Amino acid sequence: MPGGIGTLDELFEALTLIQNRIIAGFPVVIFDKEYHKDLCEHIEMMVKHESISAEDMELLFVTDSVEDLVAHIRKYSIKKFGLKKKAYKAKWWFGESRK
Repeated sequence: MPGGIGTLDELFEALTLIQNRIIAGFPVVIFDKEYHKDLCEHIEMMVKHESISAEDMELLFVTDSVEDLVAHIRKYSIKKFGLKKKAYKAKWWFGESRK
């Protein structure tokens, strides 16, 4: 999604952790091709100049499709890691009722 410096920080932090094998199989999605066009071109330039490998481009999923984004997250997060939705329990310290 469109974002600022913090978003870029998180993007490159995630890519660095994957690249250095600190985390594995973490899906990184860039949503809104037009907004991120210059960023994607810059990353492609880094491949061209061999600052990063061509395989590093495979770490990114770039899309404009909400359906493709959801399918990607389901496949590479929810299904891959067996994530399950937990029932939410109200927290008294948030002033939530326990219905």
